[in-house]
Amino acid sequence: MPTGGMDTSKWWRYKDLRKLNLLLIFPLLSIFSQGFDGSMMNGLQAVTEWRNYFGAPKGAVLGLFNAAYPLGGVIGVFFIPIVSDRWGRKAGLAFGAAVSVLGGALQAGSVNLAMFVIARLLLGVGCIITAGVGAPFVTEIAHPSQRTTATALFLTFYSFGSIIAGWATFGTFRITNSAAWRIPSGLQVVPSAMQLLGVWWVPESPRWLVSRGRSDEAWKMIVKYHGDNNENDELAVFEFEEIQLAVNNRVESKHKGIRNDLNNLHAFIKTPGNRKRLAILVWAALISQLSGNAFVSYYLSPILASVGLKTDLQQTLINATSQMVSWFSALYFATLSGKLGRRTLFLWSLAAIWICDICITIGSALFQKDGNKAAGYSVVVFLYLFSPAYNLGLNGNLGLYISEIAPFELRTTGLAIFYFSQQCFNILSSFTTPIGLENIKWKFYIIFVGWVMVEFAVVWLLFPETKGPSLEDIAALFDGPREHGGEKLDLEALESKIPAQTHTAEQVEKI
Repeated sequence: MPTGGMDTSKWWRYKDLRKLNLLLIFPLLSIFSQGFDGSMMNGLQAVTEWRNYFGAPKGAVLGLFNAAYPLGGVIGVFFIPIVSDRWGRKAGLAFGAAVSVLGGALQAGSVNLAMFVIARLLLGVGCIITAGVGAPFVTEIAHPSQRTTATALFLTFYSFGSIIAGWATFGTFRITNSAAWRIPSGLQVVPSAMQLLGVWWVPESPRWLVSRGRSDEAWKMIVKYHGDNNENDELAVFEFEEIQLAVNNRVESKHKGIRNDLNNLHAFIKTPGNRKRLAILVWAALISQLSGNAFVSYYLSPILASVGLKTDLQQTLINATSQMVSWFSALYFATLSGKLGRRTLFLWSLAAIWICDICITIGSALFQKDGNKAAGYSVVVFLYLFSPAYNLGLNGNLGLYISEIAPFELRTTGLAIFYFSQQCFNILSSFTTPIGLENIKWKFYIIFVGWVMVEFAVVWLLFPETKGPSLEDIAALFDGPREHGGEKLDLEALESKIPAQTHTAEQVEKI
């Protein structure tokens, strides 16, 4: 594959590439609000003013507060292919951001439980749309040599949002009126408002443009941002021809509207390759929500209280500092997908999560038995370590993997399936976790110790490695050899070069 005329290891030297990478901040913010929400709800449960205002919710009522957000996400996923494939990535992102702004404003102004829950439903709708549109948007406009890192960075913004929310609740918990929780709630509007205003300066996806018959615009975008305004740049020419070949040969856009959306859904069960993609998308969604991460994401406060850490100061400070550990680990681990491989990181991550779950279970049991403070503190340590263990394979690596295993014409539908499944599992986890913690206490953790072992086994058997090939060539790992540019792709040859192409893939990953 041509390397092009730009040395992308020094991307800041090129005006238009520098501009593109800075503009990527707007689609990268798509996952920010989800991280903000989880950390904010963790923090608010530790804020006395919030508990008093809403009657100290616990058990099923607390589950409803948290489950409203993923329930909105279940609704929102149905809009992802509609707004993204028909209106374009930019307009789709703006639509999701606008809904999120409305939901955040209502949440900050809530006067009762019903209004707060409805606001969280709207936030769930808007945030899942921006996430579902933003992920392929980043993948499709990033420079080919930077695609892996840019896509992997996408989910790290979840942790960044968590940090901001964690410190926001820590900074306001001393306020003695409802502003203690209204201010953090209102801050959730900020990233979505930034997206709504700034996305119009981001270039449109060249793949979407080609799929809509606007090849001239796609060519101009590629030449400007990927070819340093050189129409003879070998990489730009190669990339454009690859996109045209893949999109024009594979996108059947004759059936518009709902019929086309149904055709895309049906396509996921039509062939063995697509059925495997469907199974991976659903299982990836499952492991991202049912590995015990609800403890850290939404119910840190009751867990800390169960091991003797009950003050607002202790809980909000631990929440805020643990989010910083999460973000820094997510940033570093986002760089490992292109070096170590996607499947490897999934397996390492689940193994580390399993160890954390075991230690949290043992520590909680010992504390409950005789009030052993050392055991209680060990639980806090492993709650801190849980986020890095999760981020190793289920943060940036997960976002990259689910974006690249589906071919272009099914990419946003595939992401919609993933987010739908993820939000369903999130509802299950968010609603049942507080009930389990209230009724069976530390014994609830034992479920996850056994379950993560099952998750590990399925990933080992089902998930193929995708490090190395281009977005178009990854299809051969699922569908077998196919005709590509007049040349038949050999699946065995493709698989054999995955581990051998580490350096090449890091330098220029084909589009």
